[in-house]
Amino acid sequence: MNTLNKKLIMATAVLTAVCAVLCIFIINTHSTDTTARIYQDGKVIYTIDLDNVTQAYQIRVEGRHGAYNIIDVQPGKIGVCEASCPDKICVKTGYISDGIMPVTCLPNKLVIVIEGGHR
Repeated sequence: MNTLNKKLIMATAVLTAVCAVLCIFIINTHSTDTTARIYQDGKVIYTIDLDNVTQAYQIRVEGRHGAYNIIDVQPGKIGVCEASCPDKICVKTGYISDGIMPVTCLPNKLVIVIEGGHR
């Protein structure tokens, strides 16, 4: 085996080890707190620690010209259960419990985002 092949094998092994250490570090330092932030018109109007919710409750968010969203908060998850918007995409999205996809209601300018949690 020539020296170029030995160097390539050694570089590959070192790179693989570095990537493995970084993955372990990222996984171990990832926050398990699940916080929902509800935005309206780009401003945070509610911050909810979903890990501390023990009983389900609802929040009514009023918008312009009679628009509204009713948000259902449950232990570990959150979603829009009723809305005045015509397409109801926010309701059809269902509940979210991680930061993979937010719940959005564009007509009512409402966004629910999860930060932290298990991804």
